[in-house]
Amino acid sequence: MVGAELHNIFSGLLELAVLAGAALYAGLVLTNYRTEGAQIRPRVDLHDPAHSAERLGVWLGVKGLGLAVRVGTPVFGMLSEASADVGDWFLSHRHHETR
Repeated sequence: MVGAELHNIFSGLLELAVLAGAALYAGLVLTNYRTEGAQIRPRVDLHDPAHSAERLGVWLGVKGLGLAVRVGTPVFGMLSEASADVGDWFLSHRHHETR
C-alpha cells in the first residue's frame, strides 16, 4: 500500500514538473516571438551546448508559431465570414417564422 501511495505522489510531482516545463517553454517562445518576430535567427555556441540546445528549441517553437499564425489568419478570416453568413441566415429565417 505504501509503495502505491509513493508511486502516486511521484507521478503527480512528475506531471507537475512536466506542466511547469511546458509553461516555461511556451512563455519563452511567446516572449521571443513578440520581441524578435518570426524572423529570429538561431544562435549556436559550441562552448555552451546546453544554452545552444535551449535556444534551438525556442527557435523551433518560434518558427512553428509563426507558421501557425501565417496559416491560421486566413482560416480564421474564412471561419469568421462563414459564421457571419450563418448568423444572417438564422436571423432571416427566424424573422420569417415569427410572422
